[in-house]
Amino acid sequence: MSLDCPYKYEPLTRNDAIRLLELKPATSGDLLLQCELLLCEASAIPAYEAVSYVWGSDQCPQTLQLPAGHLKITESLASALKGLRYIDTSRLLWVDAVCINQSDNVEKARQVSQMAKIYGNAARVLAWLGGNLAVPLDVDPILDLARRTKSIGLESPKADNRDAILKWVYGDLQKSRWMMGVMNAVESFGFPLLYESAWFTRMWIVQEALLAKQLKLHYGTLSLDWEDFQSVMMLIHAVNAAIRSPMKSREHFVKYAWALIDVRDHWQQSIGNSDEASEIGYYMHQLRNRRCKDDRDRVFALRGLLPDNAGLDITPDYTKPVTQVYSDFAKAQLKLGSIGILYEAGLWKRKHLSQPTLGDQPDHPSSSDYLPTWVPDYRHDKTFTELTEVRFGTYFGTDPKVPSNIDFSKGPYRLSVRATLIDIITIVHPAIFVHDETHRTSDILMFQSCRRYCMNLKERVDSHFENRQYPTQEDPTTAFAYSLVGDGTDRAYNDAFISKPNEESLDPLSLWKIYENLCISESGEVYAAIQRELHGPPEGQKIKGIGIDFYRSGSAEASIAWNYHHHLINIFRRHWFFISDDGYTGLAPLNSMTVTDSLAFIDGANVPFVLRDSSDENADFLLVGPCYIHGLMDGEAVKQNAAFEGGNIQII
Repeated sequence: MSLDCPYKYEPLTRNDAIRLLELKPATSGDLLLQCELLLCEASAIPAYEAVSYVWGSDQCPQTLQLPAGHLKITESLASALKGLRYIDTSRLLWVDAVCINQSDNVEKARQVSQMAKIYGNAARVLAWLGGNLAVPLDVDPILDLARRTKSIGLESPKADNRDAILKWVYGDLQKSRWMMGVMNAVESFGFPLLYESAWFTRMWIVQEALLAKQLKLHYGTLSLDWEDFQSVMMLIHAVNAAIRSPMKSREHFVKYAWALIDVRDHWQQSIGNSDEASEIGYYMHQLRNRRCKDDRDRVFALRGLLPDNAGLDITPDYTKPVTQVYSDFAKAQLKLGSIGILYEAGLWKRKHLSQPTLGDQPDHPSSSDYLPTWVPDYRHDKTFTELTEVRFGTYFGTDPKVPSNIDFSKGPYRLSVRATLIDIITIVHPAIFVHDETHRTSDILMFQSCRRYCMNLKERVDSHFENRQYPTQEDPTTAFAYSLVGDGTDRAYNDAFISKPNEESLDPLSLWKIYENLCISESGEVYAAIQRELHGPPEGQKIKGIGIDFYRSGSAEASIAWNYHHHLINIFRRHWFFISDDGYTGLAPLNSMTVTDSLAFIDGANVPFVLRDSSDENADFLLVGPCYIHGLMDGEAVKQNAAFEGGNIQII
């Protein structure tokens, strides 16, 4: 057969068989890539290494020469193979783009099902981070820092390494100077080139890195054990936490490279000791934050990460559209009782917060790209607002007192649930200012807008409840204060106002009164200080428009009011204050609407939801998202209350 002919794959004889790439040696990086593909039965697979790399562009300008023809490969893969091949001996590798017939969806699905086994059985996983083979990095200073990290006592990414390094330098001027120069040192020998690599952004590397018996990082000619890389990363993380020094590519460091260190540590700690539902949510979050060519792989990649007892049968099938893969995955979780996935679903989690279009035949999965609102959409990275969402309680999940009642027989995109309808939303008070880019860089503008918003909101609530009590016979101001912060049950509230040692815990009403007196009142200490900042001299060191002295000179109560102000900002980024037809107040998901939106408890869930009338002939509902209703957060009590209507509803 002519070498100029495209290589024709021989079919795999068994479902558990794999191909291995025998990469031939070359004395120069400029020489043609030559290899053989070996078909191996599961019972006779020789020792091999698995390659983890970034696919990059879909264009395939490079050639991989085989005895029976050639394969066209990407620039990225060609660079990796040239960097990994030996000078004098062949190297046996598993490389997904070559060892799997990418044009055969059936084979592809079967091989993807074996990915966990393939990477887990490899002698080592070789992570190709890129780099220029002609410009080598020096590994010696990296190894020196790794050894220093161990001598300091930084042993785990979960440990409080900030305190450990501060304790190590305490009272030692030489050590303190060394710590102050760490960031300059790591940049001087090019270490950021490693954690800046696009490899860390790739979705499949999560599985590939976790399952590796031994993980080796390659950048150009540099080869580094994962353990040494992690040690230097822990040192950078600890130093940055201790002195907040400038860091090159901070976002990439935190969002991708450090996140992978964190997830590897989580994996090792959770083996044989994990809750299935929380593990699914944890790993889906990790996969969602990373990039992949095919959005279906965000579900298929879970197959190798979940514990054996997770109970989910994730079978890759590339003939299904993305929406069906996601819908089937959501159904599988709901059937296992994981109703907590509804918290990750809803219109509030959609990229553009828009109402979806069902298409002409919404009940036929192949006829529409419609993704039901009860199905989490994993196709997009978390938005800015989503990072600051408030959870009402320590964790959203299952209500042990009210069993779920779910019916999947109404069609592929319809979810029939038992629910208790409480009321309709008649007033929403959106805090639009928190999403204004100019406000995010100016604490003065944010303070002024938040103060004005709270003043107007309180006036509106006072007017609504004039001469009447809250529905639970509570004082309306008390109900307002508790509604504003979702009863103060989230972790951020606890950390800021309850759990601090040697300080009095503050309830939501007390905090509102402090804010009202110090921030809203024109004679208030914080309001006066902001006015001085606004009209004072422009010179001096400032943080988001406010001088350093502002933070040094205030009273303890002013500090509480300022922290409360920032807590409100975080809440307003993802929730709108509402008043229902019967006078209940609370926090609804961003983009909730009046008249069409109802408050309801879904059987089995431990917080209420906002549901939207879809205005179709079937009287279906759209899931908007979870909410806080002051005085009505006990699903069992609501269900037993004759004032509220219960029944089966359909969510689409």
